[in-house]
Amino acid sequence: MATIKETERRLAVVTTWSLLGSFGLGCLLSGFHSDNLLIGLAGFVTLMGSFVAHIVINRIYGGGFRAGEIAAAFIAFGIAVLGFLTGWLFDPAFSVTDARLGLMGFSALIVSFLAYLVTKHGIRRRFSMFHQTHNR
Repeated sequence: MATIKETERRLAVVTTWSLLGSFGLGCLLSGFHSDNLLIGLAGFVTLMGSFVAHIVINRIYGGGFRAGEIAAAFIAFGIAVLGFLTGWLFDPAFSVTDARLGLMGFSALIVSFLAYLVTKHGIRRRFSMFHQTHNR
């Protein structure tokens, strides 16, 4: 059974993503729909703000990202990139503004993820996390 501290952390994370994530997604979709770069970028900034808030919550409660949270983030990012690429390739109404918005936004999300890894693990440990060698 989860402790009170774990339950409070989960509630804070869900509340943060529900509030900021829904506004960010709404701005993002509005930006793509109306070909408005500023509104779309505001959506990406709001989503990055949700990520920063999640990091702050983890710091307050003395924990890190859970395995399920990491998996959900990679799945959501993969689906978003796949949807963007599919729209870019097959939607005749896909405009240059939509392409700019998607490329700038996804680039910003990748940079914020790499910045998190650098601040959390340092530059040297960040790369060694992915290239583990085992002595046999």
